[in-house]
Order: sequence, then structure tokens, then C-alpha cells
Amino acid sequence: MIERTRDFEDRVKVLGWTNQMPELMMSHHLIISKAGGATVQEAIAARIPMIVNQVIPGQEEGNAELIWRCGLGAIAEKNKEVAELSKTLRPSRRQWNEWRANLKKVSRPDAARDIAELILEEADHDRPVARR
Repeated sequence: MIERTRDFEDRVKVLGWTNQMPELMMSHHLIISKAGGATVQEAIAARIPMIVNQVIPGQEEGNAELIWRCGLGAIAEKNKEVAELSKTLRPSRRQWNEWRANLKKVSRPDAARDIAELILEEADHDRPVARR
């Protein structure tokens, strides 16, 4: 892959495993990836449209369906489609803007904090009242 993208080094960077995904997602406009659960959920939280280029049968099918049904990106059946979709997003931002608007509707980036606060609030109500 790195060899195939050498001519595009100014625009394309192939990454292996990284612990910098949140930062990368927040600093880019599009992610092209397989439909892995963590990646899809992080992309939704970061409100970054996604082009899925691989779907592993099982759980990833549901992730791809979520992206398709909610209009959060596109599913590319073949590698050529990834390039075609990427090219169409550049001159006409209408599709990209639509995906971003849909992401804003479903994204809950503070969900973990909100759940923790709810649990703590409920735990406070369940405490026995101290007797004097």
C-alpha cells in the first residue's frame, strides 16, 4: 500500500495501528475504513463521514447498515468505488454536508459522561439517609 501511494505522499498517508485515532478523526474531513465497531462509533462521535471499504460478516454488517440507513457515509462494494466517492466529494460538497448534518443528529460525543452522571445521581438517591 505504501509503495502504491508514493506518488501521492503530499496528500496520502498510510497509517498502521495508532493510539491517536481521536486526534486524527477530529482533524480530518473523511475516514475510509472497514466497518469495525470501535471505528464506526468513534467516527460518529467525531462527526466525521465515513466511506466503508470492507465489511466483515457478522457485527460489521450492522455497523455498515447503520452508516447507510442514517446517511452517515457510504459503503463501497469495490475499491474503485472508494476512489470515485472520494473524487465526487471534493468538487461538490453537497453530499459531504448532508452526511455531516446526519451525523450531528445521531452523534452523542458526551454519552459516556452523561451516563456516568446519571448513575451517580441515581446512586445518591439510593443512599440510606444518615440518622442523627
